[in-house]
Amino acid sequence: MHLLHKYRTVVLLFLCTLLLSGCWDREEINDIAFVIGIAVDKEKKDYRTSLQIALPGQSGASGSEGGGGGTSGDKSWFMLSTTAKTFRGTSLEGQKALSRRLYYAHRRTLLIGEDLAREGIAPMLDLLTRYPLNRLSAMPVVTKGEAFKVLDADAPIEKFPSEMVRELCFLNMRNPRSLKLFIDSILSDGIDPFLPVASITDNVPKEWKDVKTNIKLDGLAIFKKDKMVGMIEKAPADALILAMGEANTPEVLIKAPKGEGSLFLKLNENNSSYRPHIRNGKVSVTIQLYAKGILVDNESNYGDLREQEISTLKEAAHKKVKEDIEEGVRLIQHKYNADILGLGRSIHQQMPREWDKLKDRWYDIYPNMEVVVEPHIIIENVGITNKPIGLTEEEIVHD
Repeated sequence: MHLLHKYRTVVLLFLCTLLLSGCWDREEINDIAFVIGIAVDKEKKDYRTSLQIALPGQSGASGSEGGGGGTSGDKSWFMLSTTAKTFRGTSLEGQKALSRRLYYAHRRTLLIGEDLAREGIAPMLDLLTRYPLNRLSAMPVVTKGEAFKVLDADAPIEKFPSEMVRELCFLNMRNPRSLKLFIDSILSDGIDPFLPVASITDNVPKEWKDVKTNIKLDGLAIFKKDKMVGMIEKAPADALILAMGEANTPEVLIKAPKGEGSLFLKLNENNSSYRPHIRNGKVSVTIQLYAKGILVDNESNYGDLREQEISTLKEAAHKKVKEDIEEGVRLIQHKYNADILGLGRSIHQQMPREWDKLKDRWYDIYPNMEVVVEPHIIIENVGITNKPIGLTEEEIVHD
């Protein structure tokens, strides 16, 4: 009986092996070209696609050897750039010039040239959403000028320039725009798309030795559907991101309430909410901003920041944030007529019946509607010292 039980067990285990899958579809790493970044541009009537492809053998530390060869300080990537009449055609042309199969699942950034963004990127989005390996978590960024030049920057602080672009996006916003969020805003009512803007800069003055090209974020690109209608500079762009409640520890420059100089307030926590109102046919939205901040720099001769002076400084912060956000709102309302804050979406979500009456006329109503900004900022601390360092008591200006 015991032998029969063991026999049945062995047969059962043997049958289970028939259910195991093998490696019939395996692909060796040496047969795959890992695309880690992509730049798309418009050149006359053609499209140019530039692929940043990782070189696994060059991905070690500078000067190290192994993994397919010594790095000796060489770049850990190379660029493959092709042109064609269509976006898909550029991929096919690129594959013809490459001995390994292009693999897009590791691509996390998508750089869009300025000319292409103005013309419209719907054909590109159609291609990216149909092919499963084009992850919708990738981050699209508009570039000033040609996108391939930004992707080809030195950006020595990161292993790949495309990775630096991604890290900059996370430093700028808590929830950076992904392809999914961007496409969602194109297809949704009551909100217009926007993307960060990147450009090339030098890491040191040009007359210095060993100048390297670097990448920086320069503001926001404003879209109407899939076409860019303009760019706004970094200062109003940062204010609008703060109004969205998406700013990642922003700093606010405040003029000293009395005396001379400025102070910097860092907002470690911030969030916002929209409250739409419709009275007598007039539409308005109140933006309520809540934030907690700390004083990180005092370059003024104002006060020793006791209780009363902290209260005065808080009011100055309220005024500054309110003015900055109102300036940004006026810009997108009057110059671009683009609702990147999603004020229309707030009406859609909170007052759906009223939105049904407004949606066909929204872009006639939006430029003239009233937007009220209500900041609520708490200054939690002013550091380990109250008084401005380097000044005597006689030089400090008090309330």
